[in-house]
Amino acid sequence: MRFLRKYVFANAGLKLVALGISFLLWATYTSEPFAEVGYQVPLEFTTMPRHLEISGDLPTSVHVRVRGRSALLRRMVAADISISVDMKDGTEGTSQIRITPDMVRAPYGATVVQVSPSQFQVTLVPRHALASPVG
Repeated sequence: MRFLRKYVFANAGLKLVALGISFLLWATYTSEPFAEVGYQVPLEFTTMPRHLEISGDLPTSVHVRVRGRSALLRRMVAADISISVDMKDGTEGTSQIRITPDMVRAPYGATVVQVSPSQFQVTLVPRHALASPVG
């Protein structure tokens, strides 16, 4: 009984006030509406094989739609989102690259709902050694 009086019921008024404040903060946060915002995000091609390079036209950025709390989305910028396309298994020729929302890195609390275009073609050609200038 002494334990309850000393640790649980001591300062009961202050504990109730703290509980009320935390409930108000929680209610304010959860009542904030969700929103969706679109960003143009640059594509990053990583781990390209040494003997190959990209040829032809391909998108340099994609449109990403992100859903989250409106306060979070107001603070976000396109630099907070990144897309890396791993080319380590790339072979010479044309291949289809597919981008899924799981491949997009976004801040905690933001959910990627759509990526457009979701797929495109990449042509890899052999890299030619640069000829040294003759002077």
